[in-house]
Amino acid sequence: MKTLILVRHASAIRGNSALNDFSRPLDRCGESDAVTIAERFAESDLRVDAVVSSPAVRARSTAEVLAQKLSIPVRVDERIYKDGIQNLLETVRSFDDRHRTVVLVGHNPGLSEFLRYLTEDNYADLPTATAAVVNLPIRVWRHAFAGHGRFKGILSSSEDILEINYGPALPWTGRYRIWQFEHAKQIYLTIIFVFALVLILGIVGLVLHQSIDASALPQQGSGR
Repeated sequence: MKTLILVRHASAIRGNSALNDFSRPLDRCGESDAVTIAERFAESDLRVDAVVSSPAVRARSTAEVLAQKLSIPVRVDERIYKDGIQNLLETVRSFDDRHRTVVLVGHNPGLSEFLRYLTEDNYADLPTATAAVVNLPIRVWRHAFAGHGRFKGILSSSEDILEINYGPALPWTGRYRIWQFEHAKQIYLTIIFVFALVLILGIVGLVLHQSIDASALPQQGSGR
């Protein structure tokens, strides 16, 4: 089981002609909310192994406050700032498999779209300084895909504790698809093995059949 925690950065100052989007820092409220959300993580039963952040100033600042509270380093991945489901999915699939719980700090609308993609549920957009906790029934991160996750709850700077909102149980079709994906390699190898075995048995049978036919032919000079 893996746990992915999607964190939207805390609120930042608005962009202007002198400041591009990438360089926007947290505003005063955002700085306070970043500290609060970090404290919520520390108070919860979440055991975070890694924090991966967009390189944008507002996201990295949020991630660094969180990581400092959790006493772990921040890793930056440019794909998170590029946004989009495919970039976020590639980022998650590149996580170290030794990590069971990873925090990904990024931006909207990408994070909220990614949450809906993973769970196939129509959750509302994530507010700033808010985390969505998603359980992924996988053993390795590269197996993450659409509909794989189960929404576990929201951790917000405006809440005193982690509020767990369990989603509906995964239907058997979803569980079967996850099982099929998890065991795809074994399934393909089994199919190849069976195909190869049938082919070998067919060749052996053909050779034996030809040998029997050859032995049944009259030998030269046997009619004299």
